[in-house]
Amino acid sequence: MIMKFKSIMSVVTSLAMLLGVADAVAQAPVTGGNPGIVMAGSQNYSQLPKKARSFIEKHFKNVGVRACEQYFAKGKYEVELMNGVDIEFNMKGEVIEIDAPDNNTLPSAVVKDVMHAKAYGRLEKDGLSNRVESIEFNRKKVCEVELSIPDPDTYLFDANGVFLAIED
Repeated sequence: MIMKFKSIMSVVTSLAMLLGVADAVAQAPVTGGNPGIVMAGSQNYSQLPKKARSFIEKHFKNVGVRACEQYFAKGKYEVELMNGVDIEFNMKGEVIEIDAPDNNTLPSAVVKDVMHAKAYGRLEKDGLSNRVESIEFNRKKVCEVELSIPDPDTYLFDANGVFLAIED
């Protein structure tokens, strides 16, 4: 009986040591290189690119930040403000998308700052500069502007502010 007990204790001790070593290896700090499998993570507002912080401080000075995420694989930051405005920035801090909260529009000053002057002029001429719900710049450098008007409600502009089309 004593022999069995010693044998069991030996196995238990060996397993504990093995698990302890495995745990120590799993917790070993990784230095240098990429973040590994991390695809996104919470980000401190102060870590946003300076251009992104300047944009927020200029247009949303008294509005707090609810969430700030960095998407490593997509190369972008997403910021959600306390007033419900969502902003996506590229790694340079340039706005690539901005959305007003449901049933709201973006301030005209924000629209004017984000869009090409020629595109903004077209919206202003059509009386729609204060009816913008969202602005998105896609990879083809097309600016898609969703408006709070009956369909068709989306204006498309190229990178030079040239009007392309109205979509539904």
